[in-house]
Amino acid sequence: MTRDSSASPSGSATRDTTAVTVRQAAILLALVAQGQPISNSELRDRFSFTLVGDDRRRLNDLGLVGSEKIRGHGNVLFHTLTDAGWNRASRELTLRADFTRLSVPAGVFFAFAEGVARLLTREQRAIGEALGAYAGPPDPGPAVSPEAAETETAAAADTEADRSGNPASLETTIRAAYASLATDAHDWVRLADVRPLLGSVDRKQVDQVLRQMARRPDVRVVPDEDQKSLTAADRAAAVRIGEHDNHLLLIGPV
Repeated sequence: MTRDSSASPSGSATRDTTAVTVRQAAILLALVAQGQPISNSELRDRFSFTLVGDDRRRLNDLGLVGSEKIRGHGNVLFHTLTDAGWNRASRELTLRADFTRLSVPAGVFFAFAEGVARLLTREQRAIGEALGAYAGPPDPGPAVSPEAAETETAAAADTEADRSGNPASLETTIRAAYASLATDAHDWVRLADVRPLLGSVDRKQVDQVLRQMARRPDVRVVPDEDQKSLTAADRAAAVRIGEHDNHLLLIGPV
């Protein structure tokens, strides 16, 4: 998987040939939420924006969006995210420093919000739960003596250290496995290399925790956009999230 860079090894500035504008990034997220081919007329009628001109050409040229005619619909182009587009969209979920430089149609937000609403309905979850909304400080509970607190701390440490499949301890184990494999900050690591370090924990438990971790702001779980390079081990270790098999893990500062 390639990594974008704004400087050459010698320190001289280089142009990022894969860069997209704020508007183009927002359109990628809107297409993610739709999850199916959509035409400009439908985008215009429902969300008051279209994917045309330089924006369409840029996303087509980068291989992030396919714009093709569908038999029976005349000369109308339908836009669909490619595998690389899904991967790129997941990287655009974090705040960009240049987001104030370009205006983005309000309809893009509602196109994305519509997809979030479908997810919440399907998963039967409240939006606050899904997005980790702040619900106030935790209840401190009854006062605990220093001796009892020390005992509880030791017990908690033992729980975190085990590999029994408990979600909290299993996430700690996954994070430790990632740290042992990553060579530097923001390094992508293959799940095929992570899973053997998790011991004999049930596969379904690992997948469940990976899905939970993928919702955290410091974690990314994405497909490898270079599908042809995937090995049998990569495919076997992939975790299914939504409609895609995901092969790469990144854990780092927000």
